[in-house]
Amino acid sequence: MSLIRNIKAVAGKVALKKVREPERVRKGSNFTNAERIAFVYIDSDETFFKQIKNFTKQLKTDYNIRNVMALGFIDSKAKDIPVWQNQKLEFEYFTREDLNWKMKPGSRVRKFVEEDFDILIDLTDGKSLPLNFVIRESRACMKVGRKGSRVEKVYDLIFDMGQKDALDSYLDQLKKYLSKPQIQ
Repeated sequence: MSLIRNIKAVAGKVALKKVREPERVRKGSNFTNAERIAFVYIDSDETFFKQIKNFTKQLKTDYNIRNVMALGFIDSKAKDIPVWQNQKLEFEYFTREDLNWKMKPGSRVRKFVEEDFDILIDLTDGKSLPLNFVIRESRACMKVGRKGSRVEKVYDLIFDMGQKDALDSYLDQLKKYLSKPQIQ
């Protein structure tokens, strides 16, 4: 990592701590009663992308969720966008070029952040500054993520995956706990 990137990362961590979580209606949800679910992820390879895409399809068919969105961060320049990430209707992305000098995403993600999703699920390990800004600023009613994230305080449901870092293990846990009917 270059010196400039290190400086940006330090400035970003300081700026992230100062970001106030927006007013939001906190409400527990699950896959059986949610209408709008969103995911944030780091777009690292096509296999990972396909896993997420298949999971979103499964949510729509198994739970009749009408609106499933995903926002990926691609840590490269816009000209280097992977072929599989061509703009999809329900999959959006932003790149390094969409960040300010504190690594905070700009206007490209504003609409996503302002959406009142029933559930926002962080599919990362919680270390991505750009996505941490998105999560912290999101107006989602329920935020879900992994233990150890920089923004763990804003999650309403936290999964301790221990040494299991694989996406499929995390998706299995999400299905296991978020497919159960809520206790009234």
